[in-house]
Amino acid sequence: MTHKQIRDQVVGWLGLQDAAVLDETQLVKDLIYQGTIDLLSRTRCVVRCVNLTTQAGVDTYTLDHGLLGLVEISNGSLPKARRDQTDYAPAFTLIRADVLRLEPVPSTSGTVQVWAVVRPTQMVQDSDSPGMEQFGAIPDEYHDAIVTYALWKASDYADDASSQMGERYRVLYEGPDGRAGRLGQIRMLVNKRGTARAPRRRATMPRYVHTHDHWVG
Repeated sequence: MTHKQIRDQVVGWLGLQDAAVLDETQLVKDLIYQGTIDLLSRTRCVVRCVNLTTQAGVDTYTLDHGLLGLVEISNGSLPKARRDQTDYAPAFTLIRADVLRLEPVPSTSGTVQVWAVVRPTQMVQDSDSPGMEQFGAIPDEYHDAIVTYALWKASDYADDASSQMGERYRVLYEGPDGRAGRLGQIRMLVNKRGTARAPRRRATMPRYVHTHDHWVG
């Protein structure tokens, strides 16, 4: 979907104004951008490889606000470590949203590669799309979530009684408890896409079994 298509859906469904004396489309544009950021940060449906500069003997770094979240980290030669792992090196801990601690402490100055959710640029032109790289590179099948987010927030602004001031769209977007809805579906699809399962093999009986004399004590 293009920026104009998303904006027109929100404006049309809620009956917002685009007249010169009362132009509410800028509000919708801002909500579309907020929805894009929210979708990326909460589902991690798009990640990019980013190089972070490190210094010898320094383990704590302040992250640029252009990074919305970290997924994995690598020094280019060692296996990547998930955020919840501590048995591989290197690993990282987010002390708070923008402070990163590396483990182990870098012994030399250099760079580490991280897989991160990157803050997109806000769309301006009608032909811009969340599917374009600079605007998030979000797959087309997830664009409806941005529309729903904007409808949720704009309904509250418009005092829309038919959607219970946006509550209906909120539930569609994130579920009653904030962990389901369209976001939950997208998270499931993202995890499914990134999970590889080896083909099943039929179990066969061994031809022989070692005796106790072959065991190593």
